[in-house]
Amino acid sequence: MTGSAAPQATEQDSLRRILRNAASILLGDAAGEVFAGYAILLAATSLGPAGFGRLAEAQAFMDPFDALAGLGLGNVAITIAAQRGNCDGQLRGTVWGIRSVSALVAASIGLSVAFLTGRGGLWQLLVLIAIGMLFTPLSMVSLLPFQFNQSIHRRIALPAIVGVVRLGTAYAALWLLNQPVGFQAAGLTAGVVAALLNAWWARRIYPESLKVDFDLARQLLRLGWPAAALEFIVAIYSRASYFFLHDAGPVVQGEYAAADRLMKPLMAIAGAMVASSLPTLAGMAARRDFARLRETYGRSVLRVSLFCAALCTVAWFFAAWLLNRFAPEYRQAIWPFRVLSVGTVFLFLNMLSTIYILALGRFRTIMNVAACNLIVYLVLAKVLIPHYGAIGAALSTSVMEAVNTVIQLWIVSRLLKQASTPAAGA
Repeated sequence: MTGSAAPQATEQDSLRRILRNAASILLGDAAGEVFAGYAILLAATSLGPAGFGRLAEAQAFMDPFDALAGLGLGNVAITIAAQRGNCDGQLRGTVWGIRSVSALVAASIGLSVAFLTGRGGLWQLLVLIAIGMLFTPLSMVSLLPFQFNQSIHRRIALPAIVGVVRLGTAYAALWLLNQPVGFQAAGLTAGVVAALLNAWWARRIYPESLKVDFDLARQLLRLGWPAAALEFIVAIYSRASYFFLHDAGPVVQGEYAAADRLMKPLMAIAGAMVASSLPTLAGMAARRDFARLRETYGRSVLRVSLFCAALCTVAWFFAAWLLNRFAPEYRQAIWPFRVLSVGTVFLFLNMLSTIYILALGRFRTIMNVAACNLIVYLVLAKVLIPHYGAIGAALSTSVMEAVNTVIQLWIVSRLLKQASTPAAGA
């Protein structure tokens, strides 16, 4: 009896840690998301669909380069920390060094490609976004120990402070420079403040000095390049709708951007699930506890499906009321949002499956999955977007996520079955 009770108690402890950490992320981010969401609403209503579409196009253009700068190190660092048993100053310092160099290179490439592809008219926005990319590594490294130790509750107030700054700078942009570049400058200011606050607080809680280890850097890069390719590919098909909608004009881009931004709260919940679950699942994989991974996966798929279906049902009706009440000029964004919300159910399941694949260290597998997603998306977008505009863009994304769900459910089931066999565990 004692032997059987011990695994159950351990599993319950793991679940409690995941839920506590996810709740801390959501509660901490809730206030920040409210302020940031209001800042986005302020920008959308002040700029109108055309101006907001221009701002969104510039941000969408740089997103793949920002993802490329990440080099997949966020997830890889957690996996390596689980293997080392600690997210120490050596690991964090090495990640910071790599990310700082990659951010500078990726930002330079992004600006060069923008001018080569005839997007020089967006240069002011693009330069501000590129500057913001240089501060992202500091925030990312500062968050790593909290994520690994599942101690997000120890920084629960910081997102609200950053949200207040974000809203304050948005109002400053409205009063001083009511243009896309003004609101992008507001976002840059909030990003710099966030990076500095995160670094200061991480230094207080985890005061170990940061050091660069070149052998560890080579290991991170060797493991991380598939994850980097994954994030780059995902960013491409996540933002490609704006490029396909370019010929439709900034107004249609602005309507799609409104639908896309309304998805942010749902994505915050998904992000909390990823950040909370990966350290625990990576630890199970490091201990080769594949039987428990297989058991938790089946239950998680069912729970996530029911939760997301209920959440998206509420969002389906709430978004229509929100747009009609506060931003009637964006009424055309209601149906694109509803289509995207259906796709979000599949997206949540895909993020869940991706956590398990990453925890097992199968970065190349998930990279190949992302490449398949890109092909599916491009085929759908080429057919649907020219005929249906913003709704076609939303359909392309949602159908692609549904296909991705089928692929990833099969892959994870197969990997866990193989890993939990006696031959695999020997």
